[in-house]
Amino acid sequence: MRLFCRLFIFFFLILFWVGAAHSESFYIAPALEVPLRSGTDFSKKIVAVLKDGTRVELLKEEGPWAFVQTPKGKKGWILKRFLSSELPPKLRVERLKELNKKLAEENRSLKEKVRNGLKQLDECQKKFNVCIDTREKITNDFNELKKDAAGVLETKRLLLETQKRLEKVDSERLKLKQQLSSIKANSNIKWFLAGGGVLLIGWILGLISNKRRRRRPSLL
Repeated sequence: MRLFCRLFIFFFLILFWVGAAHSESFYIAPALEVPLRSGTDFSKKIVAVLKDGTRVELLKEEGPWAFVQTPKGKKGWILKRFLSSELPPKLRVERLKELNKKLAEENRSLKEKVRNGLKQLDECQKKFNVCIDTREKITNDFNELKKDAAGVLETKRLLLETQKRLEKVDSERLKLKQQLSSIKANSNIKWFLAGGGVLLIGWILGLISNKRRRRRPSLL
């Protein structure tokens, strides 16, 4: 059963494809009214009246006649001279109107997009100018900081040099103090020795003087 359904669908598609391949779209050429007849004879029954620009599908041809089908499904015969492969002026005008309307809408949309784009561009330009001003301010602040940092580094360098000089002066002062203490100590020793020498000399002179006094009476 499934196989039968698949075969039926396959053959249906083939028939549809063949029919579509042999059919071709045409338009009713400009005329007042074109009768669609049931046969290839002017005495045949008119099954429909086709207006200018009506699209039909050409199914087959027979002499000057063409067997066609309308969009509503009606089939019949018309003279081939009423068929045209070109789009009728009426439909062209309608399509041009639709195209013009679509272009007008697209134009309005594009204008709106352009206005929005210009507005965004103006806002971006303002933001860009603010960024430029901010950048210049930051650059100036950075340069000032560099100057201050250079001053700080110079001050630090001077402080280090001054500290080294102070350490050197303190070292020299300590050496001088030690030398002064040594000189004072040597001076005290000298004075002590000098005083001791004076006393010794006085004591010796005193002894000599006493001896002389003792010797004088014995000579008399």
